[in-house]
Amino acid sequence: MAKRRRSGFTAPLSALSLTLLGCASAGTSITQTIRIETPGCATARCELRNDRGQWTLAATPGTVTLATSDAPLQVSCRAADGVLNTVGAQGSARPLTGGGGVVGGVAGGAAMGAAVGATALAFIPVLGILVLATGAAAGAVTGQTIESHARALRYPEQIDVPMSCPLNPTVTTIDAPAARLGVEVRGLFRTEVLSAGLGDRGGVLVSSVTGSGRAAIAGLRQGDVILKLDGHDLKDAAQFEEGVRVAAGAPLSLTIWRKGEVHVLLLAAGEARP
Repeated sequence: MAKRRRSGFTAPLSALSLTLLGCASAGTSITQTIRIETPGCATARCELRNDRGQWTLAATPGTVTLATSDAPLQVSCRAADGVLNTVGAQGSARPLTGGGGVVGGVAGGAAMGAAVGATALAFIPVLGILVLATGAAAGAVTGQTIESHARALRYPEQIDVPMSCPLNPTVTTIDAPAARLGVEVRGLFRTEVLSAGLGDRGGVLVSSVTGSGRAAIAGLRQGDVILKLDGHDLKDAAQFEEGVRVAAGAPLSLTIWRKGEVHVLLLAAGEARP
């Protein structure tokens, strides 16, 4: 008889627990709009993916709408010059409120009380207290579990993908004015600015020097950073190109940064060509 009575107590509560847990899921996916930034790079194309799909952002900074998941979101961004970086972002849900435990406790106690019956509970008060307490405790656990699983999952509102792109990716070509000096230059990467100790200074990096050109004769070397052209601060390779074009073969003064020291080089006049 004791075994049959215990089974009568627990069967309704077990059924309630299974029913409630059956409604739970591993996490509630929602549609979320996320902003993607690429610090250190003016713009980049990004691919985002998780176990629910894949999305593309044509250019940063910008936003993309996606389905969230309890799986990490992988964000891969590539700049036009090939610089690539990938970061991950974990989904999270709001903190538990405890409401699920309260509702579950009430439901569990009611289910256990119904199984035993009001007459039995009234006739044996101690038994009633134990029955209701047991049902409430078990129901609270079930309710709290449901609340935990059913919360909406969200990724951070903004995800930063740090990158190291050139301050200006312009590179000279063979027909560019700088090529007539026997030099090729390009914009500086942020990491190069920091490693060279340039601080807030601008400039362009000398990527190659032709042995017989005006630049080589003046002493310019590969790896030098040209800070000024004829006394004017340089910000990018395009500005350097324009200054050489305007000079049209006239003598030039270059202020350069080499191994932590500033030097001034004088380029002799050369043939003016269109």
